Amino acid sequence: MGMITIQTGGSFGGKRKEFFAIKHGHAHAVAEAIEWLSSELLKEAINSDHKLHDEGSKPSEGFGKP
Repeated sequence: MGMITIQTGGSFGGKRKEFFAIKHGHAHAVAEAIEWLSSELLKEAINSDHKLHDEGSKPSEGFGKP
């Protein structure tokens, strides 16, 4: 069975999260990874972007551009 590993670094902080297909299948592992990204990491990223914006900093190509 498969495993998904998400590892962050730099301004995202040093996090490592693993999701396994062995318990409930591959689709469930993907859903768990998406849920973690959207509920945990996305909130932190939004807060970081707001803080940077308030401090007058921005990414080289702007916020939220494709």
